[in-house]
Amino acid sequence: MNDLLKLQDSETVKNTFYRAPKVTPTIENKHTYIEVRTVDDSAQIDKLAEVILYIISEFKFAPYWQVQQWFDAFDINYFSIVKDWISVGLVWAETSTMGVFIRPTRLLLDMFKTEDKTYKQIPFGLLNHTCCEAQLIFDIMTGNSKSEMWQILKSDNILPCYHPLHIKPTEDTGTIAIREDSFKVNRYNVNELKKKEEDLEIDIRTGNAFTKEFEDFSLFPIVNYTDDNQLITQTPDIIVPIPRKDSKPMSYAIELELSSKTAAKYLQIMKNYRNNIKFGKLYYLCGSSRIMKMVKDAYDSVGGLGTCELFIVPFIPPANRMSNYTAKDEHKQRIMLDLTGVKTNGDR
Repeated sequence: MNDLLKLQDSETVKNTFYRAPKVTPTIENKHTYIEVRTVDDSAQIDKLAEVILYIISEFKFAPYWQVQQWFDAFDINYFSIVKDWISVGLVWAETSTMGVFIRPTRLLLDMFKTEDKTYKQIPFGLLNHTCCEAQLIFDIMTGNSKSEMWQILKSDNILPCYHPLHIKPTEDTGTIAIREDSFKVNRYNVNELKKKEEDLEIDIRTGNAFTKEFEDFSLFPIVNYTDDNQLITQTPDIIVPIPRKDSKPMSYAIELELSSKTAAKYLQIMKNYRNNIKFGKLYYLCGSSRIMKMVKDAYDSVGGLGTCELFIVPFIPPANRMSNYTAKDEHKQRIMLDLTGVKTNGDR
């Protein structure tokens, strides 16, 4: 069965499709949660499950060990929940040399109205950075009390948490977090970028708390010029939108830096953030003391960021733990792989 599963997975890649449930389930909004059921199986999507499934649909994968740790953060037994997700056709399990990954089905992509439904290979070369992004999105959207980033954010004037499935939890924490792929801009269309920046500046002068970038996320990247007058853009890894105060930007820009750039690159980044009109706070999450020093040196070289505050924070990437490699966990992964073959298919 597992050999057949691997063959089906390879065919899925060729045809740019994800697997789909063999039996289309019934989906019902129960106000505080979503119920997904077939004749034989059922699954409930509450606040925590909604965030995890949203991440899986956006990133197109999540490592099994990371999903396990996300449930552990809230002291919830993950296995029966993920097994139910596979049984009703929301996700499927894929094997790889890096372990088991939880993937979205076409049904899940449709439920979350994911625009890009093309199959994506797991980016093993960028896996560390991608898992860090996913972790930050999880911490911010769930209001994870064990997260330093959330502890910083929660005292600010944050927006209500985003619920893509329109559930209304009785107890709701967290706020909106937007990853880079959701607000990339075409930096080569110079005239369009200039026109949008001019329109935004006019909007800012009205004193509105919610200016155009809150409606069109592609306006969040910073537009600036190099010393030789070349137009460039600066796109954070993650943004947390926060309403303006007296026309001043209050939104957070989060830059995740696990490997160092050149000193010249950091210098330009600091110039881009200095007195920018999009972000009031820049959080640089650094994977080493060397990176922290290079960011600080660049900050000092440009004379600070003016209206934008800089916070340099040491960051430890999420990683496998020995507790994720027990014989019991290996058995559970086998069950998930078997269920994937039974409950979903990769046909055309």
